[in-house]
Amino acid sequence: MTITADLAVVGAGVAGLTAANRAAELGCRVVVLEQSADERYMCNSRIATGALNVAHTDPHSDPKVLREAIELDTEGYAAPALADVLAAIAGQSMQWLRAEGARIIKVAIHGRSRWMLAPPRRLAAGLDWPGRGPDVVLQALGANLKRRGGSLILGTRARRLCMEHGRCVGLTADQNDQTLTIDAASVLLADGGFQANRDLVRRFISPRPDALTQRNAGTGRGDALLMAEEAGARLTEAAAFYGHLLARDSLTNPALWPYPTMDTLASGAIMVDGSGRRFIDEGLGGIAHSNALARSADPLGATAIFDQAIWDTIGRAELVPPNPQLVAAGGTLVSAGDLATLADKLGVPAGALQQTVAAYNQAVIAGEGERLDPPRTSGRMFGESRNASKRTSVAPVVQPPYYAVPLAVGLSYTMGGIEIDAQARVIGRHGVPIAGLYAAGSCTGGVEGGPIGGYIGGYLKAVGLGLIAAQSIEALARTE
Repeated sequence: MTITADLAVVGAGVAGLTAANRAAELGCRVVVLEQSADERYMCNSRIATGALNVAHTDPHSDPKVLREAIELDTEGYAAPALADVLAAIAGQSMQWLRAEGARIIKVAIHGRSRWMLAPPRRLAAGLDWPGRGPDVVLQALGANLKRRGGSLILGTRARRLCMEHGRCVGLTADQNDQTLTIDAASVLLADGGFQANRDLVRRFISPRPDALTQRNAGTGRGDALLMAEEAGARLTEAAAFYGHLLARDSLTNPALWPYPTMDTLASGAIMVDGSGRRFIDEGLGGIAHSNALARSADPLGATAIFDQAIWDTIGRAELVPPNPQLVAAGGTLVSAGDLATLADKLGVPAGALQQTVAAYNQAVIAGEGERLDPPRTSGRMFGESRNASKRTSVAPVVQPPYYAVPLAVGLSYTMGGIEIDAQARVIGRHGVPIAGLYAAGSCTGGVEGGPIGGYIGGYLKAVGLGLIAAQSIEALARTE
């Protein structure tokens, strides 16, 4: 079977549906392919929390302010041209979402007002997506596409791009036991990254993909990346990902992901490895910690050590706080009246743990945490910018009982992938855009990532790139 279209979109997440709707608005004939056959198909866009920001900054801010925030949160990693266009289009992205039927409200979190898709999720452990803001938005975008004459074809998995003389002219897809061919002037890849593909995770991110908790919808299988690579696309550095620290029990207990996260707690605690010694600066934050652990030989080798005072304060500071939701959801909280007993329960050398805590306390009390090896800087609150003034306090671990939470890495979405330019055009291996081929959302790279996983917010990045891609595609169609 063959279908002809102006634009074929791979993936019906928010990036794909944004581009499809905007292109249809501009007069293009659009076909969207979604691998799942379910009407309420799972994807990261549907189970997202629904926070709308650009590098932890209000998206209505002046583009210069947003551009600076992107620079700071990615520590200069973001490609300048992409950072420029995403900062410039953020306000328009918010306006476009509202016009498409999204209800956007401000929610007070940790004393700060933040934009969220409504209805917001309950601040509770586990998944909570049906009827929440992101789910409502995807339903609205699907209905809007149909109203505009576009097609959303479910149960269809794109497999290969069709290339003629270096130009993308469509694709082939699996649909039940048949092959569907889409002849299209342009193809947009927007399938959401490769986090659920263990082979690709092993290739780019971690030697132990089995040791990472899939803190995602499980649908990002990297098809777009593989198709683009086969067609001659250039890939960005792809070792970084967006993720959070979780309780180790999250590997087997789905009630413990995507929340509660352990980021802020770990940033206020002591992080030790299996030898009972510190191995990382706790102040780097949960995304950096997650990336570092994933790259290590033992991603399950970290434990957060803290005391009653930290548990009663920092333990309650997250969006969905570990205290009390960790234990309520079935997670492990190890406790003991002294460090030797705690070490015995954890199976780490008691002497090493006691020495680690003593050295840490001495440095922290003296205000010399940065002289430790590794240094101990102040930690960031969950969801705060790298340069945020609101930081977790660095407190000694002195008030029994003592606690420990064995940690795991929660992989949410990959930050690297297909290289694109500021018009969302896919770049070929020789540095020239591949005619007819575009990409948006988490299958792309060049904006987020770098050594410690600079993060600017996946939802508005996806919407912005979707709008940019649609406008580029329509402009090309007018000139041909």
